[in-house]
Amino acid sequence: MGLFDKLKAAGAPQFNPQRAVMTIIIAAIKADGDVSDDEISRLRSICARSPIFASNTKEEDDRLIDFAATVTDQLKDAAVSSAAEALTTEIRETAFAFACDMMLADGMVTDAEERYLGALARTLQLDDAVVQTLVHATVIRNRSL
Repeated sequence: MGLFDKLKAAGAPQFNPQRAVMTIIIAAIKADGDVSDDEISRLRSICARSPIFASNTKEEDDRLIDFAATVTDQLKDAAVSSAAEALTTEIRETAFAFACDMMLADGMVTDAEERYLGALARTLQLDDAVVQTLVHATVIRNRSL
């Protein structure tokens, strides 16, 4: 153990399941380099309707969002890896589904977003069949007339 290992560990962000899921969602929002109004609306909707966040106040949601935005800025791709470690397989699937929702919030998926989803599925260690099912369901839910 190095002299500074304890100091580094003390400064590392601590992930609980809510923070971890929100970090994955925020990383998805940032995947194309742009944060749209539609993505912010969809994020607020997820906070309001998901059992993961439903008991939170708006202020608690805001703190989660701030945490996730900061940690994704600081840790970049390592933020998602750290977040994944705090989640069960089932909640990793949920986080991936939310990330898919974010990708389609503005009505299109860029190449950068598609690459991000592939990398996210690998980081979360999700089964290919589950990934395909979640992506397909997201596309179906987001069809327009």
